[in-house]
Amino acid sequence: MKEPLRKKFAARVKAIRHASGMSQEAFADKCGFARSYMSRIERGGANPSLDALETIAEALGIEVKALFESASPASAKKKAAPITVPFAADGTCFNPSLKRKRTGRFTVGEKGHLIDFDDFEAALAHLKAMKQAYWLRPNSAGNWGIVTAVRWDALPKK
Repeated sequence: MKEPLRKKFAARVKAIRHASGMSQEAFADKCGFARSYMSRIERGGANPSLDALETIAEALGIEVKALFESASPASAKKKAAPITVPFAADGTCFNPSLKRKRTGRFTVGEKGHLIDFDDFEAALAHLKAMKQAYWLRPNSAGNWGIVTAVRWDALPKK
């Protein structure tokens, strides 16, 4: 069954908000919305107006069209620019396969300040915003640990 646009939009807003580091309450305040309304938007239970879309985009510091980028597979395929990701000293990189099986999330951040993201793009956006990029990945023994970026480069093709 096809996922409704409202649900895709809700997931995208939530992911971008998470990547910005704002709490839902702080984000609602920045938009001038009640927190309960913002909660409904992020759950896909509200159908925001065009004015609300503009307000959300402004609060996130993005264009309105960016709120729908992941909702359209066709527009994602049109992008020719490679995705730039952080690489560790051993040559491994942050990539979609690092979604943890147990939690189904990507974990980024420094020790004591780890943040989980449901989607790769949101986690990558947070890594890009960090002064120094850190993420969790398994070592050769399968134990998860934090690695540090030494460079940024194009995500290798599978």
